[in-house]
Amino acid sequence: MASPAISVVVPAYNSAALLAGTLPALGAQAGPFEIIVVDDGSTDGTAEMVGALRLRQPVRLVRQPQRGRAAARNLGAAQAAAPVLLFIDADVRPVPGMIEAHLRHYRNGARLGVQGRTLQHPSTLTTTFMRATNLLPDLTVRRRKDLSPLHVITRNFSVAAAAFREVGGFDEAFAGYGWEDIELGLRLRQAGVSLHYEPEALAYHHHLQSLEDLLPKLRQAGEGAVYFWQKHGRPARLGLFLEIHPALLPLKWLVYRTAVITRLLHALRPVAERHQILPLCSEIYNHLLWRAYYDGVFAARGPAAGGERSAAGERA
Repeated sequence: MASPAISVVVPAYNSAALLAGTLPALGAQAGPFEIIVVDDGSTDGTAEMVGALRLRQPVRLVRQPQRGRAAARNLGAAQAAAPVLLFIDADVRPVPGMIEAHLRHYRNGARLGVQGRTLQHPSTLTTTFMRATNLLPDLTVRRRKDLSPLHVITRNFSVAAAAFREVGGFDEAFAGYGWEDIELGLRLRQAGVSLHYEPEALAYHHHLQSLEDLLPKLRQAGEGAVYFWQKHGRPARLGLFLEIHPALLPLKWLVYRTAVITRLLHALRPVAERHQILPLCSEIYNHLLWRAYYDGVFAARGPAAGGERSAAGERA
């Protein structure tokens, strides 16, 4: 069997149902590659389901106690044999040719990272929440040959393995949801690694999510944002991007931490959902998600919103 040109690393936590669709789609890709699934302490039979699969492309399963996606990806990368790593999430299914589209960028041992394109699959737009939160297309401008590290999303991202290891991989202090991918992108850019965007490396996100699923994740993201900003020396641009710069926080406190606006939106929510007023539903859901985010931000900054270390920072 030919040596793999790329190692596909899939972190998984209680993802048996999602992997049942993702792994066959990966296995049908062309080219010499390997698939490594890292079971991050699942309790739903993920490992057993993966072990029972019979694909054209064998799947290697690695297990660890639950430590988060950053640690799971690092473990998968440590097990990888190929010179290129491709990180894919368990709920992201590639279209034919996705791996080939990534590999086109790595001729002659190129030292770079490649961001693929991920779209929400239409079959998931079955609830008011999913339709409202995917109401508008993603209009973000991404440069093809000089991608901003702020646009790195590792649910469909490849990188030269040597460069990944040189910068130390993912920061495992991001044990909760969010930011570990962009933070990796920043360190790659600081190390001189070029970042590219390849829209032909296309995959579809197949996860049906709810507001109740996302609220705790957004709180974790708020906590992680404080750690992220502090780790990199509190630069103004990053603080503004994360929307946690001290100049912004009084307004954020007024909007998201006082009850005035939230009470109004809670009263409007049943009406908006009953009549399927999707633009209004979108604004209500966005407010509630941002409110959870700032719950995490202000908790991480301390009781007086001025603490010097976040909970994530303590773990580091």
